[in-house]
Amino acid sequence: MALLAGLLFARVPAFGQIAFDVASIRENTDTAAPQRLMRTPEGGLTAQHFPARFLITIAYRLQPFQLSGAPGWVERTYFDIAAKPAAGSSTSREQMPDMLQALLVERFKLRFHREKRQIDGYALVRVKPGALGPGLKVSAINCEQTPPAKPCLQFRDAPSTFVIPGSPIWSLQQRLIAEVNAPIEDETGLTATYDIDLRWSSDPTAASDVPALFTALQEQLGLKLERRRVAAELFIVDNFERPTAN
Repeated sequence: MALLAGLLFARVPAFGQIAFDVASIRENTDTAAPQRLMRTPEGGLTAQHFPARFLITIAYRLQPFQLSGAPGWVERTYFDIAAKPAAGSSTSREQMPDMLQALLVERFKLRFHREKRQIDGYALVRVKPGALGPGLKVSAINCEQTPPAKPCLQFRDAPSTFVIPGSPIWSLQQRLIAEVNAPIEDETGLTATYDIDLRWSSDPTAASDVPALFTALQEQLGLKLERRRVAAELFIVDNFERPTAN
């Protein structure tokens, strides 16, 4: 789900606020309904069987731990959304978060503020100073460059797998944040770009030759997560209501 949302809602600077022209929002009580999220050819949005909480997080590019103060029903109430831009208008994938934000404000009466707090999280550190694990190697390419100095390989980002070339530790940090659902401060001191190959088991109770995430980090990358109180920016919901009628 997170990867699909990331592909649909690009991480780019926000445009001026732009809104959908019409939108249908209906509660979906079918617990067996599949989830589907897509941008339509005309620049609209189709979301099927998603909880209200997920809609807020993708619209404002939040990690789940950042969202606070929302009413309890946002976790267990699912919606279908079919939204369209004005006829003949030109909208891009990069504008989709702004459009969903406008929809949440208009139809769900969302009001919020942001504040920084000290909360439970982690520090990403090296296991041994000066040493890297076999799955973390200084790269000959830099996929952050536009264009990169050398062609970047296709990365694989699948459940329990993070294999990516020529990337900063920031990319690993963001993936780990999504896995542990907590803020992580980078204290590795690693400033180059790296070829990263991390594979772990997401089910610690299952028989597997692949270790759990915390063990895999140490054995494969030479890094570890240490419990800390860290500063995090939280998205505090001041008001959020069930959507107005179509």
